[in-house]
Parts: sequence; structure tokens; C-alpha cells
Amino acid sequence: MKPFVPPPFKPDLLMRGGHLQTLASLRAPAEQIAPVHQHVVELPDGDAIVLHENAAVDGGQSGPAVALFHGLSGCHGSPYMVRLTMRLVSLGWTVYRVDMRGCGAARDLARQLSHAGRSDDVLAAIDFIARRHPATTLSAVGVSLGGNQLLRLAGRIGAGLDARPQWFDRLDRIAVVAPPIDLIRCSENMQRLSRRLYNYYFIRTLFERIAPAVRDRQQFQAIASLGRPKTLLELDDRLTAPLSGFQGASEYYQQCGAIHVTESNPVKTLVLAAKDDPIVPVDCFTTARWPEQTQLVLTATGGHAGFVARRRNHWMDDCLVAWLNRL
Repeated sequence: MKPFVPPPFKPDLLMRGGHLQTLASLRAPAEQIAPVHQHVVELPDGDAIVLHENAAVDGGQSGPAVALFHGLSGCHGSPYMVRLTMRLVSLGWTVYRVDMRGCGAARDLARQLSHAGRSDDVLAAIDFIARRHPATTLSAVGVSLGGNQLLRLAGRIGAGLDARPQWFDRLDRIAVVAPPIDLIRCSENMQRLSRRLYNYYFIRTLFERIAPAVRDRQQFQAIASLGRPKTLLELDDRLTAPLSGFQGASEYYQQCGAIHVTESNPVKTLVLAAKDDPIVPVDCFTTARWPEQTQLVLTATGGHAGFVARRRNHWMDDCLVAWLNRL
């Protein structure tokens, strides 16, 4: 496959370093975009996810369709989800912003937690989109945790660990941004003292949005009575893992990191990451085994899904749009 040449990235001079780039990515967008349709997709275990559809300008179903999957503390209204939707819709795409279980509009529809291994939820979302668009090209984008879930799905299907869905040959390409594919390495990185603020931010955000049905579980109440975890490792070991059927954080990380199946991914894939990402170490990407059809783009700076360019433009969006529109 011909190498993908991304547009040049000239970082904002006032956003030097991975921390500032990461913080800039959390800024609210200038405007929101209302979905044309909202779809509740029930999952096999009784939980549900919500897809926010924004149709192409002509309102047709024949143009390309793309699913957007958010990160750990994100939802359909996250800045990057809104920006990408606006860009792609203006170019003729039909965009589905997916609220994973317990997130955004799906918060009150969940009895289980979302986590890095929920690639079945990604499958359910694309299944739904494929049925609505039976004759069109499909694509998908995952940011941070959503990127791991998406890569894990493609890799597991390619490895024969999951059944190959009928639409899989129509999945033209995918893109992932700063996916934490090596959960063990990411967890070790987050134990550093310099990462305390990130731990605090993620833990506070996750606790605030835990679904009511999860809070009502006796197991959760027993865990919560021990006090709020101080690090993401502690959160995963005490909360995410046991509430999701894992023995502990170690088993959860081992089973759910996409790094174990990246080599088996048969889909044309763009992996976009920054060397100064304070959350996902660059070693996750340089030590992974990538197939020929996966293109790895590592920038010197950009933080965690930041990539703020001069004049506060979002280079990440330019790069993703260029990849999705590539022939």
C-alpha cells in the first residue's frame, strides 16, 4: 500500500510540550451540533449504547458512513467528536457518534461498566450502521480508549478469535488516535508522581458519571465504602476489573490491550500518536508489531490527542479527514 503522507504539522508556539497539548484538547468546541437521528442499540447483555447520526448534506444513505468512538472520559459531545462530525458531514459523510455504555446519552442505560476490552460494543455499533447502509463504504475512528477497543476488534476478527461479520469486507479503513494498546505499560506510566493530576482528573470524572444502575450494585457499594482510589491502577484493580468479571487489574490489562492482536489486523489502519503523550508512552507503538496495511504516524509533539497547530487549528482533524478521504 502506498505510504500515507499526512499534512505538515506546525505546533502552536504557545502550546509547547505534551502537557499543554493535552490540556488544550479538553477545550470545549465553539459550537455544538445536534444529531439528525438518535439510535438506541441494545447489547446482548441488556445494556445499550446510543448512536448520534448526522446525515450528509444531501441527506442520502448512499455516501460513505463513519463511526466515531470516544475516549475514557468522553462522549458524543467531546470536542474532537463534534469537530470531526462537522468536518465530515460537510464533505458528504454520514457520521455516527457513539456513546459507549454508561457514557453520555447511554449513561442511564447501563448496568455494566465500559472498559478497554469492550470491542463487542464497537461491533454492535458498526453492525447497526452496516444495516442502515447496506451498500456503502464503512469506516471508523477511535480516540484513546475507543481506539484500543476498535483496534482490538479488528485484530481479533483478523486472528479468528471473533466471528467475521458480513460487513467486514466493506470496512474500508479505520483510524485510531493515541490508543492505550499496552495497558500494562500505560498503567506503569500513570504511577509516576508527575501524572498525579491526570489520575485525579480521570478518577473524578469516571466516578461522577458512573451509571445509577451500577451504583445500586452491592458490589460497587462495598468497593466505594473503602474510599476513592488514588491512581488508575487502583481504580482498575478495585473497581473496573472486579465489576467486569476479571480477577484484578493484571488480568484485565493482559486480556484487553489491543497490542496482543495488532499484527492480525487486516484493515487499512492509521495509528496517530505523539512522542510526548503523557498518558500513552510512545514505546507502546514502537514495540508493537504492525502489519503492512497499518500506517504509524508519530509526531514529535501533540500530547494525548491534542495536536494543536498554529492559529489553534486542529491538525488531528486534518490528518484524519485526509486519511478517510484517501483513495
